[in-house]
Amino acid sequence: MITAEKVYKDILAMPLKERERLFGVIARQGFEKDLYGHDEVFDEVRRSPFTVKEAAEYLEVAEITLRRWIKAEKIEYERIGRNIVFDPDELKAFKQK
Repeated sequence: MITAEKVYKDILAMPLKERERLFGVIARQGFEKDLYGHDEVFDEVRRSPFTVKEAAEYLEVAEITLRRWIKAEKIEYERIGRNIVFDPDELKAFKQK
């Protein structure tokens, strides 16, 4: 029988990247079905920055659209080396506009 405790232990046993992907899927599914709010998911799940791909998925736009917004300075972002990343709270504020 599957129990919450077993599922939780299995999640903790996952590599960190897989856990992040799992929670990303859970978050997207929740947002699609309006079951969970941003704060319920991201306050506990994600504090690391979003990549361009993840931010585009969250904002429900194509990556090329997001890159155009970056170039036009319509959205806040940071560079870590050559990578562009986004703060989850900034994305939330941008999406609410």
